[in-house]
Amino acid sequence: MSDEDFPHLPGLLGVLARAGHSGAALRLAMEWGGTSRYIPETPRPDSPLVAIIGMEAARLLALTYGRGPQDIPIAAHQDTAKGRILRDPDPSTRRVAQRYHVTERHVRDVRAMGRPDPRQLDLFDTGTGSD
Repeated sequence: MSDEDFPHLPGLLGVLARAGHSGAALRLAMEWGGTSRYIPETPRPDSPLVAIIGMEAARLLALTYGRGPQDIPIAAHQDTAKGRILRDPDPSTRRVAQRYHVTERHVRDVRAMGRPDPRQLDLFDTGTGSD
């Protein structure tokens, strides 16, 4: 398992994974996912956070999120067909569908999840053409 295997982890889990701590991100999601937890500004060796993800990963979270409660995302989709489809680098919808025993439409729908819908307007787009 490499850190590139988890590009779709949300929030602070994604921060951990992109910094080389994907295992820590998944452990945190398994232990605390779906809850709001305090991230200390200075993690101590005896803190529950350090017990789950280790000191190095805890320091990274402290730098980014320290001094308050943070929502810990749930990363349950990582071990599902959706997670595997999102991580599959094969551009062929058909081959991916065959590999995971799903329809091609399902593969297209899952892959489109992470991309903005071009039919939706940007919240801050006033349509005036000026920035």
